[in-house]
Amino acid sequence: MDLEYTEAEFPVADLRLDLRNPRMPEQEFLTEEDAIAHLVTNADVGELVESIGNSGWLDFEPLIVLNDDSNTVLEGNRRLVALRVIADAAVREQTGLSLPDPLHERARPTKVRVRLVSSRAAAREYIGFKHINGAFKWDALAKAHYAWEWLKEEPDISVETVSKRLGDKHRTVSRMVNGYIVLLQAENLGFDRDAIEKRTFYFSHLYTGLSTLAVRTYLGLQEPSIELLAENPVPEDRQPRLLDFMTWLYGQGDKAALIRSQNPDLNTLVAVLGNESASRILESTSSLSDAYALIEDRSGRFTEALYELFSSSKALLGQTSDYNGNRDVFAVAESLEKTVRNLRVAMQTEMSESREPRND
Repeated sequence: MDLEYTEAEFPVADLRLDLRNPRMPEQEFLTEEDAIAHLVTNADVGELVESIGNSGWLDFEPLIVLNDDSNTVLEGNRRLVALRVIADAAVREQTGLSLPDPLHERARPTKVRVRLVSSRAAAREYIGFKHINGAFKWDALAKAHYAWEWLKEEPDISVETVSKRLGDKHRTVSRMVNGYIVLLQAENLGFDRDAIEKRTFYFSHLYTGLSTLAVRTYLGLQEPSIELLAENPVPEDRQPRLLDFMTWLYGQGDKAALIRSQNPDLNTLVAVLGNESASRILESTSSLSDAYALIEDRSGRFTEALYELFSSSKALLGQTSDYNGNRDVFAVAESLEKTVRNLRVAMQTEMSESREPRND
């Protein structure tokens, strides 16, 4: 990794927050106050304030700062906000955070060590590696946004190169970036992430689903899953399907999400979308169970249940020495015997009927 920089000590008061902080994908705040409020809510700034307030400022890692008139902190915004909270009563009032008492004598440094870089691109590899693979990992959405922005701003760089520099696999980065591209298109069409059913946006549902042939075919995406999609890749005639798909994944307004967990719900949805008739049922009813009933392997489920019964009965047989002679329990065993006999007769009937020739 070749990171060109100049190291220096820099006045804390002259540093400015990055309103395009990668911790906050797709958001560009209008003011530093907005960025501070977001970081305090979502990045455990209060915990860092406690740590610095009790132990003092430990200048173990330089902040990465854009070397221009803006003095924008590209890496270290959380630390800068914590220092602002400690130094400024007005910021403490804004955030509602308080200081430890007593406050450590080194908790309010006037200068901190920084690395000055000429551009965002010059710092990108360092920041990306640290947060995507290091101790301060971003979530999947932040990773996807960062890789997408890198590819967009440097059109001559390949996804393979980005993947290697981020220490990740080509397939993983491609899937996440493609998920992000489709998410942007869905939001342009009206999907609202603030209107989803759950508090957390599980981005992996989207990029995992998009990696399957069934979902890509349903949405009209012709490219293989490891190839990067173009901007707005879902064709116009499939865009209503895209909005339906996003709603099934996450919910939207008063429409509930169909996916509670990737396994089995996402797998079930993928299976439904791979069958034209089942997908039509889903579109008209929004019932995943009704749609899946059309294609469900009922024979397989019956066989699985029968083997489970056989295994349980064998295990129970080995525990008969624990039976205490209770007649009600014995009556249950008698009822079970009758049920098994009826099951055997029913299976024999089905087997005989399946062998009979049919006159179609």
